[in-house]
Amino acid sequence: MKQILTSLIIASCACAATAADSAQPDTVMVINNPSSAVITESASGLKVTITDLNSEKQSETVFVQNYPPNSSVKSSQWTARWNETTFNDGVIGVKVRKSKNHDWSFVTGGIGIGLVNAAGQPSSLGLQWAKSFEISWINAFAVRYKINNYMNVSLGIGFDWRNYKITTSNHRLCLNGLGGIGIAPYPDGATEVSSRIKVFSLGIPLLYTAKIPRTTLSVTLGGILNFNTHASLKTWYKNADGNHCEEYATDFHPRRVTADLFGSLNLYKGCGIYVRYSPCDVLQGHASPSFKPLSVGVLFFL
Repeated sequence: MKQILTSLIIASCACAATAADSAQPDTVMVINNPSSAVITESASGLKVTITDLNSEKQSETVFVQNYPPNSSVKSSQWTARWNETTFNDGVIGVKVRKSKNHDWSFVTGGIGIGLVNAAGQPSSLGLQWAKSFEISWINAFAVRYKINNYMNVSLGIGFDWRNYKITTSNHRLCLNGLGGIGIAPYPDGATEVSSRIKVFSLGIPLLYTAKIPRTTLSVTLGGILNFNTHASLKTWYKNADGNHCEEYATDFHPRRVTADLFGSLNLYKGCGIYVRYSPCDVLQGHASPSFKPLSVGVLFFL
């Protein structure tokens, strides 16, 4: 996309020969093409020299000439660089400031869809990797710092939904009466059975990305701090009379704060595959079974 540069220079001067003379002239100059500005102050006045970086043409503006004796002079300058919304390397972002090879950007992306395994679960629990899934938005909003043309680091806020599921007919997930989760058999004659644990998390990802020169590949590594704000338990089945039954509960104890290790191989334009693992248990105490999430899936726009 076309890059738009706006440089705003504000120079204000105050001359105070007497207590009654307190007027402060203000001048605003707006430049709409890539330029550099030099502000020069001397006893004869304040001068701003603008150099067009494309044509190297210079222009000068004198704001104050011949300061009165014993005047005090103050000047200030503020420069910002803004871009239109861009889509580079598969990442949607808005660049807010750049200096040579270093720049800051607001970005969004990292849509992940994968399967999640309940690693380390008891053999009797039976959560199925092929039936359990994860949907994540790694960087719903993030600030990214570009170190150079091949490396950047970002800090953001994201979301994650994990569903751990059982579709076997020999048992279902249920509350254990102690504030945790256990298992129990389905009622006699139950069919079309399914049972799941869902956990929703607000994440703070800190990610480092390195591009591999002369390829479309890049590698992202980092950690994600999760605040698990909601968890629920749900079971579906048809009873012996053919009626559809649902059991739903939220009064059990997930671990409220967890941390994930994250890694992805980005194949082209920010799209690739990812692995995400937490060394923390999903459930916390109260006689609940112990297991840890291990996710593998595809990733877009990171």
